[in-house]
Amino acid sequence: MENIKIELVTFNNEDCLRFTFSGHFTVEDAEYGIDEWKEFFASAGNQNVTIIWDSRQMTGFDNKARVIWQHAIKELKKQIDCVWLISDSKIIRAGAKVMSAFTSFNLQVVKDESKIKFK
Repeated sequence: MENIKIELVTFNNEDCLRFTFSGHFTVEDAEYGIDEWKEFFASAGNQNVTIIWDSRQMTGFDNKARVIWQHAIKELKKQIDCVWLISDSKIIRAGAKVMSAFTSFNLQVVKDESKIKFK
């Protein structure tokens, strides 16, 4: 998909699943991303995974895409250690905080990836 890139990366000596979003996040982007996410988690076994959502190039999102993403988080949250959201957009950060409130996952918001700190 052109609006979402998903890759396993090592960041500050920690393996992370990194989602890089660009443009407008659509339902199709959400469905594709969730399929890739589930496939990765299936191969990770019971290991908890740190996730990075790099949304610096995201211009917005469909509300239905956010809802679909929110349902996936509920389903997969047992394997999520923490989600780091990189964004300086108030709208995108607010949308992520809404998801966090409804799904009770650990969300950390930073404006720059240099601010990401692991335990």
